[in-house]
Amino acid sequence: MSNARLILVVLICFSPVVLLWDGPIVHGLVAAAAAIGMVILSRAIRPGETAFFLSIARPAAVLAVIPALWMVIQVLPLGILAHPIWTSAQAAIGHPIRGAMSIDIGAGVVALGRYLTIMAIAFWSAAVAVDRQRAEWILFSLLVATALIGLGVLAGALSEPTVLSSGSLSLERMQAIDCAALGIIVAAAATVRTLERYETRHASPNRSVALLMATFVACIVALAICVTALLLSASSSVLIATGYGVAGLVAVIVVRRLGFGAWGMAAIGALGVGVAVLLLANNPDLRAKSILLAFARESLASQVAISQRILDDAPLVGTGAGSFAAIAPIYRDIEEQNLPVMAPTTAAAIAIELGRPILWFIVATAIGAMVFLFRASLERGRDSFYPMAGAACLLTFALLGFVNAGLLGTATAMIAAAVTGLAFGQSKGRAVQK
Repeated sequence: MSNARLILVVLICFSPVVLLWDGPIVHGLVAAAAAIGMVILSRAIRPGETAFFLSIARPAAVLAVIPALWMVIQVLPLGILAHPIWTSAQAAIGHPIRGAMSIDIGAGVVALGRYLTIMAIAFWSAAVAVDRQRAEWILFSLLVATALIGLGVLAGALSEPTVLSSGSLSLERMQAIDCAALGIIVAAAATVRTLERYETRHASPNRSVALLMATFVACIVALAICVTALLLSASSSVLIATGYGVAGLVAVIVVRRLGFGAWGMAAIGALGVGVAVLLLANNPDLRAKSILLAFARESLASQVAISQRILDDAPLVGTGAGSFAAIAPIYRDIEEQNLPVMAPTTAAAIAIELGRPILWFIVATAIGAMVFLFRASLERGRDSFYPMAGAACLLTFALLGFVNAGLLGTATAMIAAAVTGLAFGQSKGRAVQK
């Protein structure tokens, strides 16, 4: 398992490079690394760990396979629910065409491959994280990766302080900001871990206090980098999404320390939902735009308008995974030809490409996973910071999906998958398993 852990840690630390050179070649390298890691993992994992991992992974695997199956169905030339574009193509060439739901089958196959790669990283992280020592390696590799990305955001913010005033951010910039947001939660969880290890140091006489202090300082520095980067670069919507994640983290800590239990957590959750309803009610953009675009503060108004027109016309079954770039030019005006071909938010892209039912299925799955991890963080004695961080990150993921398109990038997806896998891998203590 040491080799599987090492490759995973290297891959996570490689995510800042992936962010800078995101493209087909990098996608292929990440997919190859994930495939190699899964092969090594399958050969090295011990029987006891396998049984424990499967008890966690089976429900998640059933849910994760549904979007993948839908992507496969979209690219098959079934003729059923085929996009009207195939009828137009048939009339143009004068030959019968058995159309598919997707308007770009090649892009759909590529999107399926990327999705399977990210899911592989998530399950790989969960399997490696079954052991608490290996879980710490994943946690601190995530800390290093997000801190490095946060430094990049900070450097960009200092050199281009008006980047948001230009109206639109690149996907690379959106990814970096989202990773910095997740870095705040990861750094906070790592800080909690260090403090807990310090409190229980008497149970482990070999534990070095000096090392714990150095780790604590490193966590605080990483936290400061990510917080500063976000304050200087992020929109108010990103700050609110991050604030919700941090609030979830703090709520678990308070509930655990004061012994309020699940009812206390439910009350705090209800308060959070109430605040969210107030924010939605006071958002004037909801009267003119879909909720999938109303919080897109980091895109040009014309980009949002194009996406709204596509959403209005998109069939319920979607236009096919990865097809936004192919369909967007049809909806652009002449003066909009130079705009980036990119959906303003992840939620809008999923609704257009996979269809609204799959979007809300993904949202519901994220909420269910979030509730499961929050509950696990209350039930665990030690190492509760892993599911706690995972639940907080899932909350931030879900909200960021309605704010920008950062989660569509490879680097952000890798970090999100690793955090989620880590949280599920440590959602239960192995000592209680039979």
